[in-house]
Amino acid sequence: MQTSSRPASFSLRHSFVAAVLSGACLASTHAGEVGLLWGEDDAYHNTMLTYEAHPFWTRDFAGSRLDARLETSAGRVTAPSGLSNGSLWHVGLTPTARYWFTQQTGVELGIGANVFSGSRLGDKNISTDFQFGNSIGVFHRFASTPWTLGLRFTHYSNADIKRPNPGQDYLLLRVGYALD
Repeated sequence: MQTSSRPASFSLRHSFVAAVLSGACLASTHAGEVGLLWGEDDAYHNTMLTYEAHPFWTRDFAGSRLDARLETSAGRVTAPSGLSNGSLWHVGLTPTARYWFTQQTGVELGIGANVFSGSRLGDKNISTDFQFGNSIGVFHRFASTPWTLGLRFTHYSNADIKRPNPGQDYLLLRVGYALD
């Protein structure tokens, strides 16, 4: 009987990637928004491509709106140059709420799940490939255009599933393009 030399997290990671890609395909029945995010913290960098599906729930208020949508992401985090374990890839699935306090401007909050390609990044031991991702941000969609500009703070952590849990924090500039 032959046994696999791959770690158990290998199949979990691939299953999660398949789920994220499936979610993106299913959500694409209505147009959404693609985005590019880039940011850093303490010489660590994070670059992501995102797809935010069309809202699956919306509530209008007098002059404002609240909606809920699903964001899928794929990205790469890098450590400061000169350190071993210089980069990790990651994919994520994040339910996101957006509160639009004007027709074009709002705030967003998301809490989701992410899988990284390893558990060591530079001099950080993040202990697990699985990381929760919490985000809060502000955004503005320019009138009569498909373009959105935003700023987002994202924190990755394994929620003390395993120690050490140093977490990762990134302040990200976000550029989005609505496919509607």
